[in-house]
Amino acid sequence: MRQEITLDTAQFLDSPHSQNLAVPREAQKKIVEAYLSCCYDDLGKAPRHMDGQDVHGVVGHLLPGRFARKDPIAAHAAEVLRAYLTHLPEVVVVTQVFEQRQALEHTLDEFQHMVATGENAHHHQHAAPQTPFVHKAAKVGRNDPCPCGSGKKFKSCCAKLM
Repeated sequence: MRQEITLDTAQFLDSPHSQNLAVPREAQKKIVEAYLSCCYDDLGKAPRHMDGQDVHGVVGHLLPGRFARKDPIAAHAAEVLRAYLTHLPEVVVVTQVFEQRQALEHTLDEFQHMVATGENAHHHQHAAPQTPFVHKAAKVGRNDPCPCGSGKKFKSCCAKLM
């Protein structure tokens, strides 16, 4: 595990925000480590540098993959992540803390659904596959007459323009 994840997790677990939660310490640790691992390892950003879209991507798409289907610890994720995002600006400068909190609140239902069902939810509708475009005109060979009507071979006329 990366040192940043270990240090950030320990810092949170020692904070009053963590100690005031009615969530077991091991559950808090698992949730925060999973969140930080998604941030640092998958997204490549420190949590303080993330914006609302990053939080949505982590919580709504990456984080559910760190929990087993119907994992009982995931039920505490909302409370723990709220506490973590409250703790974070108290220890480092977070320029987009409001956006992060808004994105978290809008994404928690998606997270809970994905963990409960074990499926990956995406925002786009699954449309029928598109049929490939097929050109109906015959190909012009190098030695065929040029389709522009000049009477020259294609290779000596319009092919030179390509």
